[in-house]
Order: sequence, then C-alpha cells, then structure tokens
Amino acid sequence: MAGKFKKISDIFFTVLGSIVIVGGLFVLVFIENPVRYFLYAVLLVIATNLKSLQNFRNDLKKTAKNLLIATGVVYLALITILSLSPFLKVMEFKYSHSDWKPVNALTIQPFASWDSGYKRKGNSYVNIDYEYQFNGRTYKNSEPDALYKYYPFWNRKKSRELVEEFSKSVSEKIQKREYFILTNPHQPEKSKLFLSTDLFYFQGSFFYNAVTGMVAFILIFLGIIAAIFLWSFKKQQSKNDHNPILKK
Repeated sequence: MAGKFKKISDIFFTVLGSIVIVGGLFVLVFIENPVRYFLYAVLLVIATNLKSLQNFRNDLKKTAKNLLIATGVVYLALITILSLSPFLKVMEFKYSHSDWKPVNALTIQPFASWDSGYKRKGNSYVNIDYEYQFNGRTYKNSEPDALYKYYPFWNRKKSRELVEEFSKSVSEKIQKREYFILTNPHQPEKSKLFLSTDLFYFQGSFFYNAVTGMVAFILIFLGIIAAIFLWSFKKQQSKNDHNPILKK
C-alpha cells in the first residue's frame, strides 16, 4: 500500500512540476516578452547546430534534449542582454519593424507607480500617455510599463520617496527628449514608445531583479541555518549546565 501511494505521489509531483515549468515558460515567452525573441533563439540554435541535426534520426531523444537546453540558454541570455540595454532593444525593434517611421510627441504624460515585490523591496514603473501626429492627423496612445527601476529589500527608503525620485528621473528624460517613438505608417494608430535609449541600464533590468532576488534568498537561507545552529548550540549548552558530571 505504501509503495502504491509513493508511486501515485511521485507521478503527481512530476506532473505538477511539469505544469509549473510549462506555465512559467508560457508566461516568459508569450506574455513577458515578444515571441520573436524566442524565434531568434530557435533560429540561432538551429544555425549553429546543423551537424547535430544530422543525427536527429539516429538519436532523437538526446538530440532534442540538447537542442531544447541550448535554446533555453540562448533565450535567457538574449532577454537578459536586451533588458540590460534599452539601446539594443530599440535597435532590435527598428530592424524587426523596418517600415515603421519615427514621430515626435505632441504631448507626453508620465504616471509613475509602485509595485511591491517578492524577495525584494519592489519596483517603480511608469505608464506613459502621449499624442503624436502623422500625415496631418493626431493620434493618442499609451505605453504601459515604459520603464522599471527595481529596488532590493535592503533599501531603507520608503516607497513614496523612491517613486518621487524615479518620477524626477523620468521627467528629466522627457525634458531632454531621450525617448523614441515609432509608428506603423499603414496603421498610424499603432505606435511604440521607448522612454530610454541608454546603452546600459542595470537597475531596470531583468538581470538585476533576478540577482537581487537570489541574494535575498541566499541571505534568508543562511539566516535559517544560523538560527538552527544557535538553537542547537544553546540546547547543548543547557544540557551541559544541568549535567553534574559534565560540569566537573
């Protein structure tokens, strides 16, 4: 009976783990990032593994596994690099939407907000409402989550103060016209705004968020280990104090 229960529980957790992994990949590929990033990774892996594909029929399972792992590594590296560099993200969009035209904003209104985080203090982010003109007509659009700034849990400032600081930096970018807007000439109501064109923006990147989250996890883990060690030490010390033989 125990063996049967263990078998059922193993199957359950295996299926559950698979669902969690697939769900996480779905969110990452289809919601958090443009699907074309994943296609870039697939094409790059295929182009650099043509010899492996020749063995596809001979060892289907091993070849497929290696290609999937390589695709995952390349994809994570790609989205990390693009999140670290707003400039590269702009360049990627320009080349993948080569027929889109740059336009100037007639009005641009930022709305900075705060989002509490898990294993980190949280992040400031800004939504942008803007107007632009194309072929004599005025269009309105918005860019949700145009820019992020993540804060680790050891940041002692209040969220209100952090949002105010972030809002000032956003206003400076707008005043200096550091943003960039592209519109689809065939559907002018469609446009894309990039608030930052910086070559490197570490604190607003996926990589910074992952690293600070990992640091928080490690510190919590070390804290738990230290607490267990101290508790064991005090317990042993208490036994020694109450043992007359050990006292001697």
